[in-house]
Amino acid sequence: MIKRIFVAVLLTVVSLNPSLGQRSLDSQQPERKFEEAMSHFRRGYYGVARQLFEEVKHNVSDEQRTLRSDAAFYEALSSSRLDNDDASFLLERFIDDYPGSPHLSHARFRIGELAHDSNRLRVAIRWYDRVDPNDLDRDVRLRYYFKAGYANFMEEEYDKAARLLNQVKDVPSDWWGPANYYYAHIQYDRGNHQSALRTFTRLKNEPGFQNVVPYYIAQIYYMQGDYDAAIEYGTPLMADARGVMRTDLARVLGDAWYAKENYSRAIPYLSIVVKETKTPRREDYYHLGLSYYFVNDFEQAAVFLAQVTSSEDDMTQNAYYHLADCYLRLGDKQNARIAFEAAQRLHFDKAIREDAMFNYIKLSYELSFSPFNEIINSFLQFIEEFPESQHIDEAYRYLGQALLTTRNYRQALEAMERIQHKNADVYRAMQRVSYYRGLELFTNLQFTDAIAMFDYSLNYGRYDNTIKMGALYWRGESHYRLGNYQKALADYTQFIETPGSRNLPEFVTAHYNIGYCHFNLGNFSAAGQWFRRFLVQNDGRQPAKQGDALNRLGDTYFMVRDFRNAMTYYERAAALPEGSPDYAMFQRAISLGISRDHDGKIRQLNELITRFPRSPYLDDAWYEMGRSFVAKNDLNEAIRCFKTVRDRFPRSRFAKKSMLQLGLVYYNTGDLNQSMVFYKRVVNEFPGTPEAEDALLGIRNIYMDQNNPDGYIRYTNQIGGFARVDDRQRDSLSYVSAERLYMSGNCAQALVQLQNYLTSFPQGRFVLNAHYYKADCQFRDGQYEEALVSYEFVTGRGRSLFSEDALRRAGQIHFRKENYGRALDYFKRLEEEADLEENRQEALIGQMRALRHLGTPTSIIDAAGRVLDNPRMAPEIVREARFLKAKAHIDLNQKQRALEDFEILAENTSSREGSEARFRVIEILYEDGKRAEAEQKVFDFVNRGTPHQYWLARSFIVLSDIFADRGEFFQATQYLESLLENYTSEEDDVRELAQERLELYRRQVE
Repeated sequence: MIKRIFVAVLLTVVSLNPSLGQRSLDSQQPERKFEEAMSHFRRGYYGVARQLFEEVKHNVSDEQRTLRSDAAFYEALSSSRLDNDDASFLLERFIDDYPGSPHLSHARFRIGELAHDSNRLRVAIRWYDRVDPNDLDRDVRLRYYFKAGYANFMEEEYDKAARLLNQVKDVPSDWWGPANYYYAHIQYDRGNHQSALRTFTRLKNEPGFQNVVPYYIAQIYYMQGDYDAAIEYGTPLMADARGVMRTDLARVLGDAWYAKENYSRAIPYLSIVVKETKTPRREDYYHLGLSYYFVNDFEQAAVFLAQVTSSEDDMTQNAYYHLADCYLRLGDKQNARIAFEAAQRLHFDKAIREDAMFNYIKLSYELSFSPFNEIINSFLQFIEEFPESQHIDEAYRYLGQALLTTRNYRQALEAMERIQHKNADVYRAMQRVSYYRGLELFTNLQFTDAIAMFDYSLNYGRYDNTIKMGALYWRGESHYRLGNYQKALADYTQFIETPGSRNLPEFVTAHYNIGYCHFNLGNFSAAGQWFRRFLVQNDGRQPAKQGDALNRLGDTYFMVRDFRNAMTYYERAAALPEGSPDYAMFQRAISLGISRDHDGKIRQLNELITRFPRSPYLDDAWYEMGRSFVAKNDLNEAIRCFKTVRDRFPRSRFAKKSMLQLGLVYYNTGDLNQSMVFYKRVVNEFPGTPEAEDALLGIRNIYMDQNNPDGYIRYTNQIGGFARVDDRQRDSLSYVSAERLYMSGNCAQALVQLQNYLTSFPQGRFVLNAHYYKADCQFRDGQYEEALVSYEFVTGRGRSLFSEDALRRAGQIHFRKENYGRALDYFKRLEEEADLEENRQEALIGQMRALRHLGTPTSIIDAAGRVLDNPRMAPEIVREARFLKAKAHIDLNQKQRALEDFEILAENTSSREGSEARFRVIEILYEDGKRAEAEQKVFDFVNRGTPHQYWLARSFIVLSDIFADRGEFFQATQYLESLLENYTSEEDDVRELAQERLELYRRQVE
């Protein structure tokens, strides 16, 4: 009523004053237009509304600033509803132009919304933070709380998001459902499961959420430990679940059944998780693996538990522990050992570590798996770390057994030294281990160190008599190799006198060795007795030693001039092809000659020449035959024999002797001219030798027979040097003084006298002897360069008493200096000129070693083959030759031929060559695709053991490759980790190679 009266009065006033009415209508026009714009705005006609708001903004007077402000706000708001590009600009300009407007918070909120809609959440949050919610209408305020809460939720600002969402979650609005959902999600993530559960429960029947919320509710029941509720609530949902919801729900149900220890019910659900999840969690594999474990399906359990071990935590330790038990129950002790080792390496659960460590050590012992002495060190560590363990008594028992069976002798001995309270079992083990360590050192030619180990073993000889006897025998062998014949004799003698030695295979050989000790010491009668005992004991079972013993027995009689008995044994030796029958025939011939049976001697020598046309005794035979013909006065035949030596063996030491004999024979036939020719050749070609001295005497006799003493004087003056008559006495006195010092072993003073002699008499009668003695002293003193000068002087003077040894030493010095070509030349000469079998062997060995550095693979194979063809080579030289031959075949890519030799060498892994050969066999088999065979060879290598652990470690790396090739990365990585833990050397490439592969195979697992 009042409003109608007011309007009527107003109309009356306007009609009475037209000009006033007109002005009032003009002033009312912006308001009407603003109302019209608002009407369009409310109906969603934002384009028309925007235009009208813009007109209002530009047409209002300054007195209507509020209306202009409102128009500017709604113009900007309309633009934002139209998604116009200038919306944010208009809103921000509004905020700048009208800082006192009540619409500021709404404008800021709308700018935030626009940023929000373009996913610029950080920008949106900055605008939201400038909004005062109290300035907003109810609906806008509720929208603001949700939008700001959601933006902060997405940016993981959960505290702030929760406060904002809390403002809208309990108020009926369009935002009620989403606000509750995200609020519940925050509480869920924070672990406020009860709060989350209450909120999710409100939404379980809400459209849009009823397909999601139940899964969270089931998970919350599980997390609260209400497994029955989780199962009851979640099981019906599985029928319609798809995708991620299906796998998440299956995880809840599987884990709930697992927690209730109903493993058979858990397995189907957990299997869904593992099979259908793109990237299953470690926990999924862990629970599924343990579920299979607890229903005794150990094969499936092992498959899934092996997937858990990519991190170092308590889950991994527990997985390894149960995985090991799976392998044990499946009869796979090898992989069980690996898994137990991995479990004990982690320290999260002390009880698991204790039990895992004990089982790992126990299995290592049962499998004889201790390549790096893990067993003993691990038992000692276990006893120290778990002295109160329930397994402690068993651990001590196993330790005692392990000490007695270990093959890693050096480290085992070091470990035993650390044991504080040693019992009889430990001492017994120390006796055994030090003995076998001594054998390893002996095999690798470290004789002095081997003796120390045998001494160590003999300190505990009362525990095991068999080991004691072995230590005595091999200590004797070591002394013998070092030339300590008296000490070797004592050990061999004690060995055979020890009760029980008769049952050992070395018993017979010890008699042979004792014979040699006496022989080398010059005790020929005693040597003969022992060689005879050996022949009786041996009974032909070692034919090579049988023949050699017969020859040495003949030599013992020969030395004491009992030629009848000497010939008996030489004849028996000549009948054995495995010995040295040519030597026996030659010595028998010499004995016949000494016994004046020159016809018998000649027949024997002819037989030797016929039967053994390549014998090293041919030059000796021809020379001795010539001497027998001289004795028979058959001078023509004598001349034929001596000329044969001169022509066929010009570098033989018998060449000068033969020319001397030719001079003598021609002299006896009256052919003084021919006699003079050969005598002078000896003097000219071999000055300073005993033969030259004898030749000079023959020349003197010829000149005297020709009644021409002045001719002899002129001749000696002409050749000078040792032949000068007036210098000969002084020459002899000077030399004899130096020689006596040398023979007495006083090398220091002898060197001074010998050098003085050589300086005073550079062409003296004894320069050859002096140079050799000087070189010998210098060589023994390590003065190799100086020794080489004199050795080369001796070798340059042709064959002599000293030439063989000088050639050998010169070759050795050049080899030491890495002058392999010069060394090769000397060793070749030595082969041609040597009379002693030992020097011929040295020549072949030297050539082989020199060719290793400068020869082709083919030449190395040939040289090594010649060494192998010599039946009297020492075992260590045979081993070296076979190894070099195999390596040369590898260089020629002849793997199969190399493999044959490597497999022979690999039978003895105590030696360096045998150990590397075992690795090369494994490597070749692996490269040829024979992985199963290569794997077996690795484990066989472990069982055999070796002191050369580099090659065993390299074999482990190949083993990891074998497992990786089969996709068994768990085993591959565990072997590598074990290797890195137990292989301690930092001086080679093993750790680097193992680490590279470990990183590669771990990536494959991940």
